[in-house]
Amino acid sequence: MIVLFELIGICTIWNLGVEIVLSDGMRLEGLRKWAEEKKSRWWEALIYCTWCRPSIHSIVGFLAAWGLGLIELLSWENLLLYPFVVCGSSAVSGIIWSAYKLIEIKALYYKHKEQNEFFDLKNRKEQYFKSKK
Repeated sequence: MIVLFELIGICTIWNLGVEIVLSDGMRLEGLRKWAEEKKSRWWEALIYCTWCRPSIHSIVGFLAAWGLGLIELLSWENLLLYPFVVCGSSAVSGIIWSAYKLIEIKALYYKHKEQNEFFDLKNRKEQYFKSKK
């Protein structure tokens, strides 16, 4: 059971790392945009869907766990764990990324709201001084 959570954690870290590298303003942004233009299910699972990516990229998580000595590479236990790791890492990384995007959107909203209030206050101050003259 501990191995399952370790594999889910490793696959989630890998998935979120790939998402960050492919996001706007990062190194592989062009690859993501190119894949989005293709509109294929394969590219969706490989590159631009956070929830779908663990279905293929969890293989990297298994290789990393093998490299760290957490699992044996070829065993039946790993084959039985694979669907649980895919579902678990998909859910965990999808929830984490969705929460991050929600926080980012809210922060941007409040930043713009604060800027608008500042400019509104500035305009009211100018109008007040013009009316005084």
